[in-house]
Amino acid sequence: MIITAPYTLDATIPSEVTFTDHLEGFSKNNTSRVLSEANDYNKNILVTYHQILSNDILSKVPMLDIRFSSVLQDELNLCHFHPYRVHPKVSFKNLLCSFNGSGHVSRQLLTSALRKFGLFNDNYSTKNFKYTKEHIDGHLSNLDLSKVQQQLYMKFLTDDTTFLNNVYSHGHVQYNHPTNIYNLEGELTGSFIHVVSETMATSYYPFITEKFLYSVVTRGLFLTYGQPKWHEHITSYYGFKRYDKIFDYSFDDILNPVERLVKLLETVRKFDALSTADWHDLYLMEYDTIEYNYDHYFSKRYMEHLKKYEN
Repeated sequence: MIITAPYTLDATIPSEVTFTDHLEGFSKNNTSRVLSEANDYNKNILVTYHQILSNDILSKVPMLDIRFSSVLQDELNLCHFHPYRVHPKVSFKNLLCSFNGSGHVSRQLLTSALRKFGLFNDNYSTKNFKYTKEHIDGHLSNLDLSKVQQQLYMKFLTDDTTFLNNVYSHGHVQYNHPTNIYNLEGELTGSFIHVVSETMATSYYPFITEKFLYSVVTRGLFLTYGQPKWHEHITSYYGFKRYDKIFDYSFDDILNPVERLVKLLETVRKFDALSTADWHDLYLMEYDTIEYNYDHYFSKRYMEHLKKYEN
């Protein structure tokens, strides 16, 4: 039985299930409502899942025998771009692009902050949803911030109602990645950095989808607004390399999602003062890593890494 979001569980849950999607995310103490609820039915359940979970998470749900499936992860998230062999050339005209499909909390925060930092170029980035300043206020109050911190971080988020009420799509079709890669190719190759908008970045445990691969297959540079230690996760478990020569990844260790977002954009913004020639020089500094990640994906060597974590 396959169970996906929105997750509706009851006592009739079978003894073997496959969970897909994000499990509604994880709290700071590594618990998931979905897994905890399944565990509380107090019967042994074999669970197949497409994300690698830590021993700490697994220890909290002893009635669940959770098995990671690399094949399922490949089918759901990683395989979409294997037919793409276009080899476009980069030609930087813009600092960054970022593609934001569904209006999850973290994407509202990211697009709002990009706008406030002056980094949202609507010729290169997408926002396929509308929201209000009141939505943002409500999100901050739910993200484990003190009143003083809420007041501080609100300053880094836009209150531009015209921006909040507009949709910018560029042919970005939600979930249609084989089409999107062609529709967004110009935005990717024309931007120095792709700020990846990962699913549910307000969760506290890494969740890996296909989104960073848009940059890998177009031979670009990316930084991800994901969960804490997201970049460490794709390095340790998937075998992809970081662009350590030019990027400071200290933001990746910050637990709070708003603090992590602001630190990420501070990391990105310093490159805004550079010329396109400077961007190209920095790109060439990381070219070996760019080619490594490209080959790592198309050779499917990432599957060799993932299979080590199947049990």
